Amino acid sequence: MNEPQLITSRRAGIIDLALSLREKKGRAEHNLCFAEGAVAADYAIKIKSAVKGVLLSQEATEKCAKIAREAAAGSVPFYLLTKECFEKISVLKNPEGLALLIEPAKLLSKTSDLPKNGPVACLWQLQDPGNLGTIIRSAASFGCQNFLLVKNSVSHLHPLCIRASAGAALDANFLYLEEEETMRYLEENNDRVCALSGEGCSIKFDLCYNNSVNKVIVSGNEPHGLPERARKSLPLFSIPTEGNVESLNVTAASAIAYYVFWSQRAPKEK
Repeated sequence: MNEPQLITSRRAGIIDLALSLREKKGRAEHNLCFAEGAVAADYAIKIKSAVKGVLLSQEATEKCAKIAREAAAGSVPFYLLTKECFEKISVLKNPEGLALLIEPAKLLSKTSDLPKNGPVACLWQLQDPGNLGTIIRSAASFGCQNFLLVKNSVSHLHPLCIRASAGAALDANFLYLEEEETMRYLEENNDRVCALSGEGCSIKFDLCYNNSVNKVIVSGNEPHGLPERARKSLPLFSIPTEGNVESLNVTAASAIAYYVFWSQRAPKEK
């Protein structure tokens, strides 16, 4: 492991690099993403992500320091930042003091890369990175590693998305498609689709749905939900609620749908 390089200037090159990874342009230019926090960093190490840099605050906890040393094994560049320098690069109000620079996995390139016999989460132009990360984490918890994102969505490599996903965004499969291509895929797989909408049939929690593990579950974006064409041509399902609450937000509704459909798996052979 390299000895950490002390960074005391908020204008240092590594600071500029880390800040550039908040934007899509910077991530593309450097082929890096920014994974902040102990949980995401630990996950990245466990899945053997390509760590290209370790940034540790002088004020970090011993837990973070231990993860940093593990991540910096070999010849990975290791930087020790003053509290002020780390606060500048952090995307959090109360930073833990640890971040990794990671080379992201390659994207899927076509719909045939998506599984025909397995769960797929389709997300329609989500705008909030925290929402996207939370949904990725929920989907991964129920065995889904394949995500179809309609273009003009926030990126799964946004630092806040990686943080909210607890690192799950680092090793899942992602395909970005235009709206027309997405609709073509969904219509071709209509018998597998469950599109979430307040206009749909209520999901029955005590019903075992046919072929449920192979469902393509479609979630609309935060303010508008699904577009009209999707609502008219796809099988619609809703989460039943009581009282004066009209509907659930996209993260809650998606997590419930994932549980209902994707947890109905055959028992594993012993």
